[in-house]
Amino acid sequence: MQNRRSKLLFAGMIVGLSLSLSACSDTGSTEEKYTSPNFNTEVVTEEQDTRATEATEDPDVIHSELSTAEPVKSSDLETELSTNTTIAGTYENGAYYNPFVGLTIQSDSSWKLYDAKEVGEVTGLSEDEVNDLWYGVVSPYSVRTMTCAIAYKVATGSNLIVSYINPKLYYMQNMSAREYLELSSRDIADVEVQSVEYLGQVFAMASFPEEQEGSGRRIQFAIRKSDLIVLLTYTLQGDDTLEDAADHVIRLITG
Repeated sequence: MQNRRSKLLFAGMIVGLSLSLSACSDTGSTEEKYTSPNFNTEVVTEEQDTRATEATEDPDVIHSELSTAEPVKSSDLETELSTNTTIAGTYENGAYYNPFVGLTIQSDSSWKLYDAKEVGEVTGLSEDEVNDLWYGVVSPYSVRTMTCAIAYKVATGSNLIVSYINPKLYYMQNMSAREYLELSSRDIADVEVQSVEYLGQVFAMASFPEEQEGSGRRIQFAIRKSDLIVLLTYTLQGDDTLEDAADHVIRLITG
């Protein structure tokens, strides 16, 4: 079952995170060495109420009924969020918290979060490399794609991946979240990118049909924040619905 989940996740990540920008050639090493700032809670909290400017004036923004659970305040947690929470988020109390994009993923009896070793197995990184990303040793601004969290449904293998895309390192510095999804779907028929209000912000959203047996149905939400594209990729198996998966992602309010 673990191997099957890993294969499904790996297939989804290859399609969702790599294929979209495969047309952009990598002509060599990346730009100048990046010095990672101190992404503490105070810094990332500042990003929480920053809405995407690319879609806020779109009259066709759709209001999403997904993830309608009550917000979580850090002061209400049994153990308050660590003061060294990085831009990648942090794992505490059986949940994943990400003040940068304003969300938390709850782990319970039906949905589980991958640990660093498991994330490494499906991303091709070592456990230490994943921890370096999570704990701020390596900045998401210095890598093309960063996987911040993976949650999966035990019974079916449906999953949610939270990742960051750095357009600058794909030589597309000004790419918006909507343009990212449009590029991702350009070779797939009947995929429409929409503007959706989700988690209290405006995301670009695209729904991808199941392309091959066992690959699952993908729905992606993307938003640009501080020169990064934050990507939420749901991959649904069997009869699982987006509503069911989204119930485990709610908005996080720090402070």
